[in-house]
Formats: sequence, C-alpha cells, structure tokens
Amino acid sequence: MHKLLPYAGLLALAASQVMANEPATAKPVVPAKTEQLAPSIHPLTPADHSTSVSNKSRVLTSSMASSAQKVIRSKASKKPPSSAHSHQDELGPVQGLVKAMLAANQRYMSTKPAAYFARFASKQTPRATVVTCSDSRVQSNAFHADAVNDLFMVRNIGNQLATSEGSVEYGVRHLHTPLLLFIGHAVCGAVQAASGDYSALEAPIRKELLTINIPKGISVNDGVLLNVNNQVDAALLKFGGEVDAGQLAVIGAFYDFRNDYKLGRGKLIITNINGETDPARLAALTKAGNFFMVGNGMTGAAASH
Repeated sequence: MHKLLPYAGLLALAASQVMANEPATAKPVVPAKTEQLAPSIHPLTPADHSTSVSNKSRVLTSSMASSAQKVIRSKASKKPPSSAHSHQDELGPVQGLVKAMLAANQRYMSTKPAAYFARFASKQTPRATVVTCSDSRVQSNAFHADAVNDLFMVRNIGNQLATSEGSVEYGVRHLHTPLLLFIGHAVCGAVQAASGDYSALEAPIRKELLTINIPKGISVNDGVLLNVNNQVDAALLKFGGEVDAGQLAVIGAFYDFRNDYKLGRGKLIITNINGETDPARLAALTKAGNFFMVGNGMTGAAASH
C-alpha cells in the first residue's frame, strides 16, 4: 500500500522546494519577495469542462495519394535559407551556450557524490509522469527541487497525450507512476496557434496542432485551461482502469509565469483532479490530500499495484 504523503508532497514542491521524498506540510502565506510559492487552486471558474472533446476523437484520414501531393507541394514551396543572418551571427551564441552548458555540467558533477548517482544507476523509479509543453519557459525546476529519478518527463507542443501517447503509457503502465500530471502554461504558443488559422505552418506542426481541440478565437489562457481539461479527459478514458482502482491520480495544472491570475509569478495552480474542476471542490480535495479515485469518491492513498 503506497503512502499518501510522498504524492501530496510532490504536488507541493512548487512552494516549498523540499526534497522529493519529504512529506508536504501546510505553509503560511509568504511575502511577495519570496520566490517559492505554494500550489493553489485556480481562483476563477475554469473553462467549460463540459465542452471538452476527447483527443482520441480526432483521426487523420488523408489518403496516401493526397499525402504524396502534399509532399510534392511542400518541396515545391520551399524557399532558400534567408541570408539575413550570416554564419558568424550564429557562431558566437552557439559557442557561448555550449561552453556555458559544459561548465554547468562540470559544476553539477562536482556537487554530486557517487552515492547520488548510485540510487538510479541501474533502474529509474519516478513517482510521476509529467506532461508539459515544449516551451522553453516551462522547466521542471519551477515545481520540483530535484526531478532526477522522480519525474518521468514528457514534452511536446501543447502538453498533449495524443502526440506522446507511447511515452505517457510507458510512464503509467511500465514505470507504474501513481501520478499523471498535465501542465499547461500562460500564453501557450501552441494553444494560440490552434485557436486560429495555422494552415500556413509546416505539415508536421499542423499535425500536432490538430489534436488541440479548442474553439477558434478562444482567449489563450482559457484555451490553455480547456486544453488541460481535455488532456485529463483523454487520460481518464485511456487509463480508466487504473484510476478506478485507485492506482492512478490524473491532475491538471496551470503554470503562471506571467502572474496572469495574481497569485505570484511562477505559480503552479491545480485546475483539475481526476476530472473535477470546481474550484471549491479542488480546494477541499487538495487540502485533504484526496487525489485518488476509489469507487465514486476520492481518497488520499494509492492502491498497490
């Protein structure tokens, strides 16, 4: 039988930056200058959850002939590289970045003893499968002090299940992570593109935008909230057996690095717990640590596999 506290503690890492295995404890409100802030519940009514459309309902049906024609058109429309930037323009930034990364890696190595790596040298044992957007502004250190061997990270444009289904399934069904977390974020470019006309974009990008099922013209943050709900819905459909058995919690969240909801820059806001999106219910469930479904209710403990 898994214990509650490690999983509840994982959700609270955005605030406390505690080590991955520490229990979560209630934190008082901190001054505005403090960088770490506790996870909170979405303060507004989330986007209409009833309109969520399962990502599984979108199927690409183009024939081989039309696909071939698209490839031909794509090749014909390719433009030569722009001459606006020379090789020298790009060389300096790349050299500087690689140098900085190697130096950072050297510092990392010098601060980690052999015992640190020995813990996961032969096997990974993450507690959560986390699906985030590929956006460079969204990184795990915003909500976890040390994600190594604790978060099985999956990244794609729009933090989707459909476009990384195999990776997500591996985390849930082979690594047996008891938590599946979808994290959307402020001003998501993928959501913004999906809500408009993206017909001029490259075919591979259009393919990944097709599975972001949101209304055209929706505001970007409302679109992000609705998209997170859609991902939770799709995961509940796919992993319903694990959820119903109390072996998996599926949670949606919004990473607010712009402080759009006035809870602090970099806030991780829980917006969906196993399909529940009502703010009052979310607050009660989070406070009680009830993240797992058992029968028709919620419980704090995950059933053993």
